[in-house]
Amino acid sequence: MKNVITSVFILCLSVSVFAQAPVTLKFNIEKGKVNQLKNISKQNIQNTYNGMAFKTDVNSSTTTSFTLLSQENDVMRLEFKFDTIQSKTNSPMKSFETNSAKIAKKTEYLEKALNRFSTYTIIAKISTKGKFLGFENYKTFRDNVLGIMDSVPELKKDQIQKQVDSFLKESAVQTLIESLFAYMPENQVKKADQWETSYSIAGGGIAGMVFNTYTLDNVTDNNAQLSVKAELESVPSDNPNMSLDIKGNATGTLTVDMKTGIIITSQDKKHYEGNMTIKNQGNEMKMPMVIDAESNIIRLK
Repeated sequence: MKNVITSVFILCLSVSVFAQAPVTLKFNIEKGKVNQLKNISKQNIQNTYNGMAFKTDVNSSTTTSFTLLSQENDVMRLEFKFDTIQSKTNSPMKSFETNSAKIAKKTEYLEKALNRFSTYTIIAKISTKGKFLGFENYKTFRDNVLGIMDSVPELKKDQIQKQVDSFLKESAVQTLIESLFAYMPENQVKKADQWETSYSIAGGGIAGMVFNTYTLDNVTDNNAQLSVKAELESVPSDNPNMSLDIKGNATGTLTVDMKTGIIITSQDKKHYEGNMTIKNQGNEMKMPMVIDAESNIIRLK
C-alpha cells in the first residue's frame, strides 16, 4: 500500500511539475510550405442622427496564404497572398457586396482593383516573436494593383482612388498581416502567466491602436490555449472629411500550434462606442456610434 501511495504521489507531482513547466512560444514555420488562415467577421454598427437610429450590418471574410521564403536568425521573410476578400454590407442607405475572387465587369473598377489585390503577392519581414518589421516590395505590390487606374475615366479617378486607398494603403495592408502574428510573448511562459502586445490598425475608416493582454491558460497535445483581453483606441484620421473617435474592448481565446506557432482557431467579441464626425462644405455633423463585432480565425492548411 505504501508503494502504491508513493507512486500516486510521484505521478501527481510529475503532472503538477509538467503543468507548471515554462514553455517557449515562437514561430517555427516550415520553409516552402503554404499556410492558410481564414478570418470571418460580423459587425453590427448603430449610428444615431437627429435622434434616429440607423443600423448597418457588415459580414466579411479574408482568406490569407503565407509561405516562408527564408529566415536569418530570428527574422522571417514571408510571402503573403490575400486569396479571397469578401464583404456584404446592409444599411438603410445602400446594400452591396464585394468579392475579390469574382471576376469584375469592365466598368467595375473597385472590383477590378480587388481582383488584382488577390492576384499579386507581397513580402513582409516578421520576427519569430511576431513583431512586424516591414514590407520588402510594397511599392511594387501597390503599383500592380493600381494598374487598373489607366482604364478609369477621368471624372471617376478621384473617387476610385479613395476607395482603393482604403484597403491598399501600406498601413491597411499591414493590419491584415500583423493581426495574425501579434500574440507571442518575449520570454518563456508557464500556465497563468500574462504578457502584453500592441499593434496599429487601419482600414474601413478606422485608425487606432490595439493593446492586448494574453494569458496562457493551458498546454495540451502540443497546443497552447490562450485567452486575451484587448483595448482599442482610435487615433486622429488623415481623412479631412470624416473622423472617428471611438474606444472599446474585446475578449477572446486562441489555440496555437506549439510546433509552428500558427493559430489553429481563435474567437473574439468586441464592443466599441464613440462618435463619427463628417465635414461637408463647412458644416460638421457628429453622430454617436456603437459597434458590436465577432470574429473567428480558422486554419485551413
